[in-house]
Amino acid sequence: MSRTFPLPLALAGLVLVLPPGLQAQEAARQDAPAAYARAVSLHKAGDLEGAVKAYREALLLDPRNAEALSNLGAALAALGRYQEAIEAYRAALRLAPADGRIRYNLALAHYKSADLAAAAEELQKLHAAQPGDLRATLLLADCRLQRGEYGEVEGLLRPVESAQPDNRAVAYLLGMALIRGGKAEEGQERVGRLLQGGGSAEAHYLLGSAAFMSRSYPQAVQELGQALALNPKLPLLHSYYGQSLLFTGDAEGAERAFREALVETPNDYGASFYLASILAMRQRNDEARPFAERALQLRPQSEEARELRARLDQPAAAPSLEGDRSPLVGKPAPDVELRRPGGGTFRVSSLRGQPALLAFGSYTCPQFRHGAPVLARLQERYQGRVEFRMVYIREAHPQGEAWQSTVNERQGVSLPEARSEAERAEHAELCRQSLAIPFEAELDAMDGKAEAAYGAFPSRAFVIDKAGKVVFTTALDEESLRPEALEAALDAALR
Repeated sequence: MSRTFPLPLALAGLVLVLPPGLQAQEAARQDAPAAYARAVSLHKAGDLEGAVKAYREALLLDPRNAEALSNLGAALAALGRYQEAIEAYRAALRLAPADGRIRYNLALAHYKSADLAAAAEELQKLHAAQPGDLRATLLLADCRLQRGEYGEVEGLLRPVESAQPDNRAVAYLLGMALIRGGKAEEGQERVGRLLQGGGSAEAHYLLGSAAFMSRSYPQAVQELGQALALNPKLPLLHSYYGQSLLFTGDAEGAERAFREALVETPNDYGASFYLASILAMRQRNDEARPFAERALQLRPQSEEARELRARLDQPAAAPSLEGDRSPLVGKPAPDVELRRPGGGTFRVSSLRGQPALLAFGSYTCPQFRHGAPVLARLQERYQGRVEFRMVYIREAHPQGEAWQSTVNERQGVSLPEARSEAERAEHAELCRQSLAIPFEAELDAMDGKAEAAYGAFPSRAFVIDKAGKVVFTTALDEESLRPEALEAALDAALR
């Protein structure tokens, strides 16, 4: 007769054996925390490569560990592998969509990878969900500022400023947006706030930006240079310093500044555009192209970026006859009286009957020195058909001036302002000899009537047709002067 036992007793002597697949899952469940802890330990110890490998191993054991994915993103970002970091953060966010820390780090990875649009998109979501997160608000404002969206920066930061009037970061970003958006007076109020307690890097940056926006480029060079000495890490500082150098004629210094800017901030539109422009002007098109493409990627709506890339893509295209806008174009050239270096006078009207090119400038003008070789080449080509004349005007950067040109200091160019027509004649001859200018120089009178009549300071070239009408004009700096356009204007004047 069989006997029966209660179920627990019946099982007491049995050993349960799980199927192999379930055994592996159980082992993984037990090993996953240890693997994750090991990855965190390596991360804290600074072994980023080891941490990345360990986080990936931990995620093989537990793919739904959002913290492991987020930490993996942090380690990858620290290694500069931003695209991989972005993928890790996005996977973490799918598991924890409400985690603001992960979204902020995702935005930061986009920011550091030069994708400002994607960074702003994530930060805007975070700002909508957590409007009190000041860190996210400031980074979003910085993205908007760098993209030239000054009104959006105002909308973000005015309420924050009302709540935190002493916050220097808010004053700096809002002040910058106001100045660059054309509200210089309001921006200057924030400058005053930042100047309290001594001149900070931010204050000098704001002052330099105000000078830049008002086209006082020498003052901008001074202020931005001081900001760089105090804190070279401020966003876009190298870029604006480079632009100020470029607009004062120091293209070499500007190129260095733009390259430094792109090391600090690869998503800097201004540095990308102007560096490409400088390289294109120097016929280094292959080197210029990636910077031009980057500028267009950052601001696809930019007409200047599209035009620059098109110029690089089609260098043999017919040049445009459009030069600088000037009220003189299409009108008779002002018939001013100039002085001859050896005595006597010379009137512009005496050139009628053949095309002419008048080049205004001085030896201390870096822009004129840049344009001189171009003018010399054109004179050689058009000799006998176009009359070339230099008009020597007041010194662009005379000795004793409060601000001295950086390129003049580097090249050892220094002259005092002429005190008489005889001294101006000496300066004009020095200029012709030093720059190998093959055509004659006339002198502006000491009262500067010719310079004023043509609006030619610090340097400028004018093409005048046979009838004495101005048909083209251009500045001579590296950014403005396009030899092919000037040549096309001379050909048109001959026709």
